[in-house]
Amino acid sequence: MKLTARFRRCVARWHYYRATFRRHLGNAYNLRREHEAAVEGFTRALHSDPEYAQAYLARGILYWREMGHPRQAVIDLTTAYTLAPHLIEARLNRGVAHQQLHEYPQAIADFEAYLNTGTDPQHREYAQTMIEELREWIVPDHAT
Repeated sequence: MKLTARFRRCVARWHYYRATFRRHLGNAYNLRREHEAAVEGFTRALHSDPEYAQAYLARGILYWREMGHPRQAVIDLTTAYTLAPHLIEARLNRGVAHQQLHEYPQAIADFEAYLNTGTDPQHREYAQTMIEELREWIVPDHAT
């Protein structure tokens, strides 16, 4: 039986909200199994609606922040931003994931992209600070 697109979107949102709840439980009680359940829930949401950019964003943040998987985060956050360029938070978070991977030029590029259109004052301050700090870590080719 083939599900209608509208029903699939509803199922995706249900999985998304349930996964968000599991993530909050994991954060509140420091439970890894709840974070893993949240990843599974976001994945189910994406299975139902593969173009659900917000679910890619949420799972990407979860990957780098709570799960310690920055490479997977980069993949999800890239997909989120590709599907919905207005989700500029994806670029900010992808910058953090690149930073964790010591990919400083990519991190700087993402933080600069956030500064071009992002409006949250705290996030803008963070992006600017990270750009300044990361530029200190990059050694010019002629200095080596």
